Formats: sequence, structure tokens, C-alpha cells
Amino acid sequence: MYKLEQVNLCVIDDIKSVVDGLLSMEWAGQGITIAGASANGVDGLELVRGTKPDIIITDIRMPKMDGLTMLRAILEMNYSCKVILISSYTDFDNAKQAVQLGAFDFVVKPFTEEDIMEAVLRAKAQVMQERSRLMSVREMELKLRESMPVLRQEYFSLLISHSTSWEKAAERWQFLQVELIHRGFVVLLLEIDGFQERAADLSVLEVELNWFSLQNITEETIRVYAKCVVFRGKNNRFVAVLNDSESLSTTQIAEKCCKNIERYTKFTVSVGVGGRVEEISELPDSYRQADRALTYHLFTGGNGAISYEELPKTDLQAPISLERKDELLLVLRSGNGDRAEEILNDISNTLQMKSSRQNPNYLLSLYEELAASAIRIFYELVPFTEVQPLIERFKAKWGTSGLTLSELEQQLLGLCQEGAGLVRKNTLSEAQAVIYKSLDYLNSHIDRDVTLTECAAYVHLSVSYYSSLFKKVTGTTLTQYVTAERINKAKSMLISGLTVQEVASAVGYEERRYFSDMFKRTTGMTPSEFRASYHPETMIAERQ
Repeated sequence: MYKLEQVNLCVIDDIKSVVDGLLSMEWAGQGITIAGASANGVDGLELVRGTKPDIIITDIRMPKMDGLTMLRAILEMNYSCKVILISSYTDFDNAKQAVQLGAFDFVVKPFTEEDIMEAVLRAKAQVMQERSRLMSVREMELKLRESMPVLRQEYFSLLISHSTSWEKAAERWQFLQVELIHRGFVVLLLEIDGFQERAADLSVLEVELNWFSLQNITEETIRVYAKCVVFRGKNNRFVAVLNDSESLSTTQIAEKCCKNIERYTKFTVSVGVGGRVEEISELPDSYRQADRALTYHLFTGGNGAISYEELPKTDLQAPISLERKDELLLVLRSGNGDRAEEILNDISNTLQMKSSRQNPNYLLSLYEELAASAIRIFYELVPFTEVQPLIERFKAKWGTSGLTLSELEQQLLGLCQEGAGLVRKNTLSEAQAVIYKSLDYLNSHIDRDVTLTECAAYVHLSVSYYSSLFKKVTGTTLTQYVTAERINKAKSMLISGLTVQEVASAVGYEERRYFSDMFKRTTGMTPSEFRASYHPETMIAERQ
């Protein structure tokens, strides 16, 4: 590696006194090093080949090979150096021809040291200028090589967003040295499960290191089976575009990515697998399919892959009505958070019974509708300064990508319960507060028979006044309320897998038969039938 400011000089002349004079000049002070000297053109050409000087001073007339012939040979070597020719007046035409061929300059005999030094320093200045330009080009080439992965990622971000024919993509594809075969692709869309919560306490550096680690593990896993390009996407996601694999299906490769990320990091990922496409122009189709498949992780706990091929083939969603929406909004207006929880659980159970794989976006819109309606009520009944922090917390959580259905339901439940508490605090009358206090007591003793007298005594009211007030506030009698609470609690326990006898005892019915009759009268199904709708195998077991 040469020093940027140092240049090398060769002197080639058959007159020894000229060579000695040139070599004795003060070159070192000018940043010039003597690389060697020669007495004829043949030896001089070998000297040039060996030392590759930046500047050559040579006479036009020399034995064995003249300076003009040597100049032509140097030019054929395609070696960049500056040749300064020494000529006499009689060689003037040859000197002009030499300049036309590519010599830097010529100096006419007799010359002074100043003449030679001036010519050499001009040659050096041009050498330095060319070096600087070459260094800039090399630095740019180095930066380009270093940025190739980023450029490839940016390019593929465009390819999955905009349909591009191979004819238009080919030139840049080759320039970016993409290893993928340009036919036969599948797009994977990977989302980090709960990334915002898990990364909340990490520094920016730690976040970036985790991103790099996850992307690197994904790329190394896929490359075992197929050529790929992996790059960061939006919203805690990254994208993999891969060719066909001869050994595993794309979904199997995606599952291996999930396992390796779980094994080597503290994170897990959910993967949507797009359909296979043949042409580059179809990459956006596979990407959209992967995105749709990823939305179905609403029904899972993440850490797995769902293929577009597994999804329902119809694009139409059967209408689902929120039959208990109005009831939910009424109990929120009354500030009854516990009752709101029961209704939300019932809504959730109803939606799960209608279909195990509804359109995730459609289902999400139903919950967003409930949340928006609840928020409007809270704004109407609670001062802005009190309710706004709750709304902001809810929206921050609700807007987090990658939440599962159960997590969304918990977010909505938290909104309704806390909002109902604010409503109670700000709007309930004294009479309502008394009844709700008794309901707290009643709900905590739902597993035994609590009498009207006991509830009235708990809030220090007469039985008749308490009974009248209870009906006015709740819209139902104490017996009806207790029955409804017991049946709702029984539903949850049956869904969890408990036996009918265990549930009957837990909700205050000593006789299973009486419990079954009451349950069927309320729900239209026996407890066994209700549980079998969630766990079909239990009905078979009970019959055996």
C-alpha cells in the first residue's frame, strides 16, 4: 500500500553524467523517491515492470530501445505512469509524437535542474490528483459493497409492494447480486409476539441487537433448505422471500424458524405463509396472502406458522349480531362492572360457538364496536380529566399488533370494569350505591342460599324497602338475580371442564337434578349438553 503523498521516480538514459545529475537532485524534500535507474531502453522497460514507478524520465535516443519505442511498450502494459521525455531540438518532431501517444511532457536539451524539477512536480501533482480520484472511487465501491444487504432489502421491499416484471427487475437484480433464482417464490411474514411489551425496558441498542439476532436466526434457518432474502418490515415484523425447497414445505421451514427463535432468544414469532407464486411480478400477491394468514394468529398464542392454504376459501363472512350489546351498555351506564364482565364473557362464548375460525378482521371490528360504544358512554358520564387516562391506556394497548383474541378480550374487559367504576363514583345515587354494596356481598356468597333478610340486614334496610329498591335499581328480583348469577358462573365452570355435580355444588345447588332443571329452564340446554357444545368428548364419556 503506497503512501498517498509519496511518488516513485525512475531515470532511464544512456548518458551516465545525465543519470548521475538527475539522481543527485533534491527529490526527497519534494516527496519523491528514486525507484531506480537504467542505461538503455530494454533494461529500462524491465525496471519499469519491476518497480512500477509513478514518473519516468527518459531520453528519446538510447541504444537497444529508444524512448519512443519504450513509451509505446509502457502504454501497451496499460500501466498508469507519467513519462517525461528528454529530447534535443533535432528530436522535436519525435517529442511531439510522443506527447500525442501519451507522454506527459518533454524537456529540451540543454535543460536546467529547475526545468526538470518543474516538469516532475507537475507530473506529481497529476499523479496525486488521479490517486485522490481513485481513492474516492475505491471508498465508494467499498461503501457500496458494505451497503449491498441494505440495498437488497430496500429493493425487495419494493418488489413485494409493487408488481414488477422480470424484464424491469433483471438489471438491478443482477447489480445487487441477488442469489435467489428469479422464478418460484413464497413470502413469509414474521411478527414478534408481544414485542412492544417485552422490549419496553430495553435500550435502543439492545432493541437493535435483538432485531439483528432474530433476523439472522431466521435467515440461517431458511438457508439450510432454500435460498432467501430476509429483511425488516413494519410494525415489529420482518419478511422472508424464498425459493422452493426440495426437502421441506415452506410451512415446515417457517415452523423451524419459530422453534430456533424460541430456543436461542427470549422471543417468539408468529408466521404467516403466503402461497407459492411463479413470477417476480406476483410477489405482492404472496405477500398479501402471508399478511392475511398472519391475522389468524388472533386465535392462537403465537409461536407458530399459519399457511394461506389453510384458511377458509370463501371471502364472505357470515353476519354475526351482538345481541347483548345494548344490555352491556345499560349495565355500564349503571356502573355495574361485574355484570359487564358476565355479559362480555357470554358474548365471547357465543362468538366462539358460532365459528372456530371467523375472519379475524371481522371479529376484531366487532370488539372495536363494543369498545367504541363503551368509550362514548364513559365520556358522557365521567369528567374528561378522570376518564381520559383510562382511554389513552386502553388505546395504547389495543393498538399493539400481535395481540391474541384472549388478550383483546382482557383489554376490553379491563376498559369496561374500570370505566364502570368511574361511572359508579361519579353518577350513582345513594340508593344505587346501597344496592351495589349488597350485590358485592351477594356475589361473594353465591355458593350458598343468601336470603333477602340477610342482604337487607347487611345494608341496614328493612326487608320490604330493600326488596323494592333492589327491583328498582337492578330491574329484577333478588331470586332472579341470584339464579342468573349462578347460571352464568356455572357456564364458565362447565366450559372449564368441571363435572355437572362439581358445578352444582359450587354455585349453591345441593341437588344435581334441581340444578339441571334450573339450568335448562334458563339456557334451553341441560348442563351436559351445554358442556358438550364446547367439549364433545365429555358427552361420549358420560354415556359410556
